[in-house]
Amino acid sequence: MPTAALVATPFMFLISPEVQVSFEFWFYRVGTYLVNNVLDDPAWLALMFC
Repeated sequence: MPTAALVATPFMFLISPEVQVSFEFWFYRVGTYLVNNVLDDPAWLALMFC
């Protein structure tokens, strides 16, 4: 089960499955953007490891 689903499990009965799928899609899309464009930036890597 994805991490986002584990956090929101108590509230799953409040939203429709279509909304849940859309939420998971945007959660992973934003996460992928942050990893690829923020954490993978050479300046951030230099600050984290130096």
